[in-house]
Amino acid sequence: MITFIKTLHTVIWVIMTLSVCYIGYSVARMHFDILFYISFFLIMTESMVIAINAWKCPLTNVARKYTEEKTANFDIYLPEFIAHYNKEIFSIILCAIVVFYLYNLIK
Repeated sequence: MITFIKTLHTVIWVIMTLSVCYIGYSVARMHFDILFYISFFLIMTESMVIAINAWKCPLTNVARKYTEEKTANFDIYLPEFIAHYNKEIFSIILCAIVVFYLYNLIK
């Protein structure tokens, strides 16, 4: 079961990462199509779910039931550093995208 959870969590992480990349790409081009809005919706939904769940992914809580492992990447196939600082890394990237968007609006 832990393998299934890690795989699912990793697939979701890849989709969210691609969404962030597409949001950045759209902002760089200042072209907002349906894929941008889908990506934006996914990121906003994920952010709300994580905020509601005490800043943890719900899959992390599920995975804890199936392993005693304590490393940051026990529930996902990512290097431990990225798993540990995932929220911080993507928060910085998203903030940079917002700043770039605002810069483009006022220039």
